[in-house]
Amino acid sequence: MLNWGDPGTFWLNVTNAALGVFTVVAFAMVAGAVVVELAERLKKRLAAAAGDAYTLHVPALGATMADGGEKIKGVKEKNSSGKKQ
Repeated sequence: MLNWGDPGTFWLNVTNAALGVFTVVAFAMVAGAVVVELAERLKKRLAAAAGDAYTLHVPALGATMADGGEKIKGVKEKNSSGKKQ
């Protein structure tokens, strides 16, 4: 049993309580991050299943330049036959 009035164990009890609170908060943060990650994956899967053209995975498409930006240097493009240009 905790004896908060005993000066010999007071700081030990305070330290244990603080470590317990820290551990609970750390587990809650990890659990929250897992829930957010799983929700994002589910959202992407549902959007792809619904036929949303913006979320389709097309490996042959490569890096797109929707804003008309400049090409990424060092990236080799492939033509439709799969050979490097």
